[in-house]
Amino acid sequence: MGALRYILVIVLVGILAALTVAEHTERTRLGYELRKLERERVKLVEQRKAARLGYEQRVVPEHLRDRAEALGVASPAELNALVGARR
Repeated sequence: MGALRYILVIVLVGILAALTVAEHTERTRLGYELRKLERERVKLVEQRKAARLGYEQRVVPEHLRDRAEALGVASPAELNALVGARR
């Protein structure tokens, strides 16, 4: 009976070890997926900013500089170089 208990303990420890490794692997995979999604989110935010500026440039050119400053796309010095120092 003692040998059977010993084997059962070894089997249970093995199962727990396998489950722990599987959980660690899944958490690692999810971490990489989260990083990928974060990079994609940042990329989409930048694309949205560019699209909004393009829209503003076509629809309301006089507000382009103000929108660019509000979105933080370029510094005031860069904007002065691009659109001319009108202020």
